Amino acid sequence: MVFPSCKDHSLDQFADVKGTYFSIKKFSLDEWTTHAGEPISFLRKEIKDGVTKDSSYTNVEKMDWQEILKVFVETDISDRKWLGYYTFSQFDDDFDNTHNFMYVANRKEMFTQKLLITMDVNTMKVKGVYIETFKSSVWNERVQKLLYEPAKTIQIQQYDKPLIGSKKETVIKYTAIQ
Repeated sequence: MVFPSCKDHSLDQFADVKGTYFSIKKFSLDEWTTHAGEPISFLRKEIKDGVTKDSSYTNVEKMDWQEILKVFVETDISDRKWLGYYTFSQFDDDFDNTHNFMYVANRKEMFTQKLLITMDVNTMKVKGVYIETFKSSVWNERVQKLLYEPAKTIQIQQYDKPLIGSKKETVIKYTAIQ
């Protein structure tokens, strides 16, 4: 009697492929190193279901970086195991003078659904990172929309659609004070 393997062989075609996709982990570390020690203050707003629950000023030393970075780092697709699971495209946007790199999941059950990196055409510095996630269970569907603009904005939007009960929306936004 022969038992077929349950292993997913769909990525075997990429066994000899070198390289990885964009690393949010490495980018986050680079940003941390680049902006360490800068005296940046932020206006933090937390909005739940359309109502502002909290609005306060804070600075980089008092922010809960572990919680903020956790949300972004969980979206990392740089491990070689993800090769072939995303469609990559790049395009220029003449309107805002940017070069853009986009990764879109090929499967709806992938956690990280979309990753867009926007770079300045002249300096090739990252102007922004936008990420969409999706997670589904028997009890809930969760969509996140994450935005990071270096030394300007950190935004985490989370939409929950529970099996029972009403939809929930939470937005946490940090806006740098210039």
